[in-house]
Amino acid sequence: MGKVAWVFPGQGSQAVGMGQTFLGQPETLQAIGRRLGFDLLEVMSAGSKEDLQETEVAQPAIVAHASLLAQAYAANGATPDVVIGHSVGEYAALVSAGVIDLEEATVLVRERGNLMSSVKDGTMAAVVGMTDLQEALHITEKISASGDLVQIANLNCPGQFVISGHIDAVEQAGVELKAAGAKRVLPLNVSGAFHSSYMMPVATRFQDVLASSPFKEASVDFISNVDAVVHRDPEQLKALLTKQLYSSVRFEECVRKAIADGVDTFIEFGPSSPLSGLIKRIDSNVSIQKATTLEEVASLGGEVRA
Repeated sequence: MGKVAWVFPGQGSQAVGMGQTFLGQPETLQAIGRRLGFDLLEVMSAGSKEDLQETEVAQPAIVAHASLLAQAYAANGATPDVVIGHSVGEYAALVSAGVIDLEEATVLVRERGNLMSSVKDGTMAAVVGMTDLQEALHITEKISASGDLVQIANLNCPGQFVISGHIDAVEQAGVELKAAGAKRVLPLNVSGAFHSSYMMPVATRFQDVLASSPFKEASVDFISNVDAVVHRDPEQLKALLTKQLYSSVRFEECVRKAIADGVDTFIEFGPSSPLSGLIKRIDSNVSIQKATTLEEVASLGGEVRA
């Protein structure tokens, strides 16, 4: 049997009612809510779609949800060989790797979300059905050189990537990418141009936040979105989390790195499971499992305990 990777989705994976699975064991989420200054369990279990779209709420909710599911699975003795997160999902991956505790992770991503939301005039769009990345790069670089910035923000799987930048530049890039062969360009409901140079000013501020956070060495291999390389050193991890704010999420490369290192099973923990479909498109030969509730964790063989 090969190695096992636990994977954790990012913003956009939140779902109305996502916290209801934890209502029987509310203590952890209540404690996190007290630390954050708002009722996280209430928002996760009864909040509206609009409530959960707020970046500073969505990010701690996603990280808490995914981490609690993984902890419930780990309570029965399961451990990953590798962890991978997608964007803010990296914080749930760090919790599972023993780098930070869950409360600290939610505090960090709340601040991360606040900083990211403070940068205005940006947006993102998913591009589907275009495999010529060189042409996509040419188009985005040409538009950026002539005025407002647009960049490739996420490299998710073959034929799917995300662009990020100024609202007008993203719209123009969408038109040109469709003319160049993209089947669809789908605007994303986000509050800013994440994973682009627009985030560089707040990255410096977030670096200061991370500096005082008590990181430990990772207990398992952590494959970073920034460079698709394994890292365990605490200070390296902090530097990568800072850089991640304005760098492309190289998710496809992360998955391919894990497979090259012997992973043949991926388990996705989160309020929904968008990464499972991406992984299947990257390599259809691997085994993929997913858990979005404690009941689904139990079907994996983990003990149902939040």
